[in-house]
Amino acid sequence: MAHIDPNRLGIVVAAMLTAWHGVWLVLVASGQAQRVADFVLRMHQMKSEMVVAAFDPMMAALLLLATAILGYVGGVAAAALWNCLGFVCERHPSASKASLSARA
Repeated sequence: MAHIDPNRLGIVVAAMLTAWHGVWLVLVASGQAQRVADFVLRMHQMKSEMVVAAFDPMMAALLLLATAILGYVGGVAAAALWNCLGFVCERHPSASKASLSARA
C-alpha cells in the first residue's frame, strides 16, 4: 500500500470542502440557494419548510473556516489510518494474503 502524506491529503480535503461550501455561499448571496435547496429535496422525494436565511458575511466566514479546519483534520486522520493499515499489512503479509484467498 502506498504511503499518503497526511498534510497533503488534509490540505486537499480542506480545499475541496471549502470550495464546495464557497459555491453554496455564492448561491446564498445571489438569492438562488432556496431554489437549489428545494430542487435537491424534491429529487430525494422530500419536502421541507426550510427557508434559506439572508447572506451574513460573518457567518459565511465562520462556515468556510470551520469547513477548512474539519476538512484538514478529516484528511489527516484518513491518511493516518490508511498509513497505519498499510503498515499492518506490510508487517503481517500473511494476514492480507489470507483475506485475499478467502475472497476467491
